Amino acid sequence: MTAGVVVVAGSVSAVVFTAGPAGATGPTQPSAETARSLYMNNWTDTTGIWMAPQLAQTDTNTQYGPRLAELHYSPNAVASAASAVNQIVDYTGFFRDETHGVKYDQVHNFGSATGYLDSGGILRSDYGPYSGTAMPVSIGRDYAMVPNQHFMVVTYRLTNTTASAVTMNVLDSVHLNNTSTTGATVHATYDSTRDADIADMSASGQYQIVLGSFGASSGHQVGDDTVSNTSSPTVAPWYTFDASGTLPGNASVTAGNVDIALSKLVSVPANSTATTSFYLAIAATSANALAAADTARGSSDSSWASTTMTAYSNWLAAGKQTTSTFTDTGLSTAYDRSLVVMKQTQNPVLGTWPAATNPIAYGYKTWIRDSAVTALAMDTAGHHAEAAKYYNWLITEQNSDGSFGTTYNEWTGAFVSFVQPEDDSIGIFLMGVLRHYQQTGDTTFRDAMWPAVQKAAGFISGGIQSNGFGPSDFSIWEETQEYNAFTQATYEAGLWAAEQYAQAEGNNSLADSWSSAAGSIGTALQRSSLASPAGMWNAPSNYYDRAVNTDNTARVSPVDSSSDMLLVLGVIDAASSRAVSHVSTITADLTHDTFGVARYQGDVFYYTSPFSPAGNEAGAAEPSWPQMSMYLAIQEIFTGDTTTALNRLTWYVTRTATGYMPPGEATSNVTQKPIGSTMVEPVTGAWYVLAALAYGGQTDTRVYPTVVRAGMRDTLTVSAGTTGDWPQWNSVPYFTDQVGDAVNGDPDTDIRDVAAANDDSNIYVRVDNADGHLPAYQTATEFGVDVYSADFSGAASATTTVGIDGSTLPRPVSYLVARRSGDNRYLHYHVANGAWVQDADITSVIAPQWDPATGRIELVIPRSALASSSTANGTVEPLTIELEHQNPTTLAWTEDDTSTLLYRLTDTTGAALYGNVR
Repeated sequence: MTAGVVVVAGSVSAVVFTAGPAGATGPTQPSAETARSLYMNNWTDTTGIWMAPQLAQTDTNTQYGPRLAELHYSPNAVASAASAVNQIVDYTGFFRDETHGVKYDQVHNFGSATGYLDSGGILRSDYGPYSGTAMPVSIGRDYAMVPNQHFMVVTYRLTNTTASAVTMNVLDSVHLNNTSTTGATVHATYDSTRDADIADMSASGQYQIVLGSFGASSGHQVGDDTVSNTSSPTVAPWYTFDASGTLPGNASVTAGNVDIALSKLVSVPANSTATTSFYLAIAATSANALAAADTARGSSDSSWASTTMTAYSNWLAAGKQTTSTFTDTGLSTAYDRSLVVMKQTQNPVLGTWPAATNPIAYGYKTWIRDSAVTALAMDTAGHHAEAAKYYNWLITEQNSDGSFGTTYNEWTGAFVSFVQPEDDSIGIFLMGVLRHYQQTGDTTFRDAMWPAVQKAAGFISGGIQSNGFGPSDFSIWEETQEYNAFTQATYEAGLWAAEQYAQAEGNNSLADSWSSAAGSIGTALQRSSLASPAGMWNAPSNYYDRAVNTDNTARVSPVDSSSDMLLVLGVIDAASSRAVSHVSTITADLTHDTFGVARYQGDVFYYTSPFSPAGNEAGAAEPSWPQMSMYLAIQEIFTGDTTTALNRLTWYVTRTATGYMPPGEATSNVTQKPIGSTMVEPVTGAWYVLAALAYGGQTDTRVYPTVVRAGMRDTLTVSAGTTGDWPQWNSVPYFTDQVGDAVNGDPDTDIRDVAAANDDSNIYVRVDNADGHLPAYQTATEFGVDVYSADFSGAASATTTVGIDGSTLPRPVSYLVARRSGDNRYLHYHVANGAWVQDADITSVIAPQWDPATGRIELVIPRSALASSSTANGTVEPLTIELEHQNPTTLAWTEDDTSTLLYRLTDTTGAALYGNVR
């Protein structure tokens, strides 16, 4: 077998994917399916929507060809009810081959037209055959919505594949959408100086639109769309173009239904491509519309295209790149195109994203969950302004209880009633605003979000149920209200994010409260499905259930891949035995199309479900959902299986649409193409962006709490050299720490996870480091292990937040026990006058031990060593566990990494707080 290539057999066919960047031999290609509708915007106040002749197989409104179908404008970048108004019926090109006497003006016959956004932000549309027959001159129409301008440039590409020149006649026509219900008219005129048609729609409270030409037009017409008599001076332009290839040249019309058009004769040399361009401008006033037209005319069409491409190139370059991650340029192109789609699809005023660019399924609704993930991906990719715009809008829509509605109007931001509640957006919001602050250091943003963060975290923590879960909801599949694993994952990770946010705001009290609520959810997630109330862990079958029912019984079927969110957010450690078993179940039960993953067993959405957006588009049950595949790719990256992760990323790219457009919700396992009715879906592109960045080591989707609630009753044995000790820890919950955050970058003193338990005499602590080995006793480079604690007697002992080597600790502490690897002493310290005082050696228990071969450390700490008097079970105090690093040259010590538990002394009846299970 060729080195670097893996052959895997799927349910449909065998597929070859490159196993790693070094093995890439050529760019992975997208599918041949096209997106049926795409957005573009000018970055400030205007959005256009391109559409193909048919939006989905059930779309019966096929009178139009490929076109600009919608144009939305918000003057002064302020959203209003008028923002939802489409200002046009259509903006379409019609054609005639004058050399051969053939008309191509029934443009709905361009049924296989394709469209995509390129990496320069240009929307490329290729018309394809006409009525199934190839044309001697193929046609393309490109749209450059110029950033920060109030016009778009539309360029026709005419490619002559014959040996003789061909004269093509192009009609560029706008049908205006007069929304008046009271008889108001549109007044349109032709301006000979500008060679432009000007439409004044102010009588109906609408805007000014200008259609102009780059280079002289061959004809012009402002007409009444209802007039088909070619002898009438106000005839609609299409009729005379169809009849004779000419326009009458009418220069003024006032009517309720108006078309404006320009035409051009273009000679296309043999075996060559010729282009011709127009511009379409919009503004609120005549003066501004004419100014926009004059700006457009002030440069060439190619210059404006270059301006647009440069703007997008610079925008992409300002963020994170994947060109060095993937030698397969198909994967990096898909990454760039996903970001361009996300940029072009975002409402430039509000910051929202539609559920899909194709409105046939979900109309013009923005799902708060999906937009929150898209904003998070934008931030992660380094495009912070776009994320901030969304968050700044979102907090204006927050309910008084801290929740959000499920859906809102894409144009106005108004609430739209849909399935309620879907509360996963709350946790994703909390994670998103924390990430934004962490990545930008913007304290103004942080403080502006803080009231909303408090309300959102308060909603989750205040809604903890008697079963330990956060509030039930309908997320993610909108089928049943239950305690969904997906939502509970976002709750716990969101509370961890809020905890960090509170600490940044100097409010440790709230942070600890939210940490406790997160611990409640984490414990419920790990509780057995056989328990009462049921937990999320399916103990008989060893995977995480989709949900727990609201009557506190287990929902053990179907196996559901949305539960993988537990691993993606780090709520469950991807390396834990339960996670490994869970993923094995998901891949065994839900894999299709080689690397695709279905939502759940028996899923008939897009197949026979009456709720399918456009009937049977999948051809079979359980279509693959690329978003679910990206969840698994991220999990595989976490566990080091980068070969499979790369194969999933490559599979995703093969299931994108023409031009690497992100797919919609699902892909067909039968046709191996994306399903059209919900394509393009920004959130699916966002998950590919996150997975691609994770693959390149440029992000980690997991949230790491700085303080986590812990507590378990157990008596453990610490033996000299740790011999035989490790199996006894398997039942003790452990808590992960971020790898790679050690101050000195030494993996020996970088904590991977910690575990703790207690009996009535001692607290037992285990620490696992990042690289799985440690120096032996009195061997360079030396390390130290420290455990700081508050007073477990609850007394008001002296405290400090400064560690023994000068670092800042997350919570005030009073005591310290410590051992260094070059010394056999087990030291005890207390705080006096703000300083650490070594007051005794601990000799009643064995000194901390470690295993050099595994990087594991274990300690026995007498409870009396962490208290000024007697201790009581149920007491909760912070334990900060720390690894020290010694500089091998200077021999100076620094506190390299810490992990803090809010530890509860647990009695014999107390349930363990989770955590992960080894």
